[in-house]
Amino acid sequence: MAEDTPSVEFYWDNIVIKVEDRLFCVPRCEFVQSSEVFADMFLLPSAPGANPEGRDREHPLVLEGYKKDEFACLLKVMYPTYVAMTFTNFILFICGLVYRAGSLISGTTLALALGKEEWVSVLKLSTIWNMEKIRAYAIHRLSTDFVLSPTEKIHLARAHKVAAWLDEGVTSLVSTDQKPTLADLATLGWETAAQILWIRDNSPHSQSLIPAVTLHFKGAEIWCAICTSPGRQITFNPITCNGCKRNVTLDTVLTAVGPGKLSGHTERLVPFRDILCGANHCRAPIFSAGTTVTCQYCGTYNPGHMNARVTPSRMTPPLGLKNMIEETFGEEIKKYNVA
Repeated sequence: MAEDTPSVEFYWDNIVIKVEDRLFCVPRCEFVQSSEVFADMFLLPSAPGANPEGRDREHPLVLEGYKKDEFACLLKVMYPTYVAMTFTNFILFICGLVYRAGSLISGTTLALALGKEEWVSVLKLSTIWNMEKIRAYAIHRLSTDFVLSPTEKIHLARAHKVAAWLDEGVTSLVSTDQKPTLADLATLGWETAAQILWIRDNSPHSQSLIPAVTLHFKGAEIWCAICTSPGRQITFNPITCNGCKRNVTLDTVLTAVGPGKLSGHTERLVPFRDILCGANHCRAPIFSAGTTVTCQYCGTYNPGHMNARVTPSRMTPPLGLKNMIEETFGEEIKKYNVA
């Protein structure tokens, strides 16, 4: 009788891992494929007569110095199950169509129901163990699913080597007309606090009440400034840009020179008339005379000289301010870019 042949794709060895007082048993292959650190670790030969670490619960692979709850967060991404998935992905999972993180993470399409601190744990461990794909995805989810204050971005950037967050956090603190609070500055340490205040005081725009930076945001990130209701998003019918003639929708990236007055951690107050097309070499005003917008609570109105609240996805500082940020924080940002 012919000997059964294991499947090349679906015949996994499990590995038992101990973190603090908790045992975890998962397929070994995902650790090998996601992390060079673990791949090299598993290649190390065992001592003669010794049981290989991780083969069973009596001989687990012990990870010292890590927290079991943080490790569990990483496993939710590496091995998605019903507790970490949307209903749609759960159906795919039980049908055998979804399992490993390597095949799930494609661009920005994976939907996992983790909270902010859980994603921070995923970022922390994926950075330590060189899990580049999972690390990049954790950064994406934290950037898009949650509101990170400028000081949070700086702290997380330094803890987990994320260059973009350091740049964004510093830019926000030095470019807004609302000075950072003493409590916020204290959390950054005296040296960083002094650097931020020095840039603010010596910026070419320091004499202006509203330093000029360019805000970048989508049409769907414009909010009514009249009311304060949770569903105050502004909607509008497609608009033809007077400059480049492209169709401007809620998904179109727009810009505004500002940042205008700060409203909350991320919202900026800008006049509708200052919202411009975001296409290269265009920058034509979008909300011209005759254009109407709609708020679910305030109804449809002509924005005219009214203000809007926008939540920019990024900000581009003016050249002088940008140079000062690079002079002060450039080496640190560059270090995280190559990390």
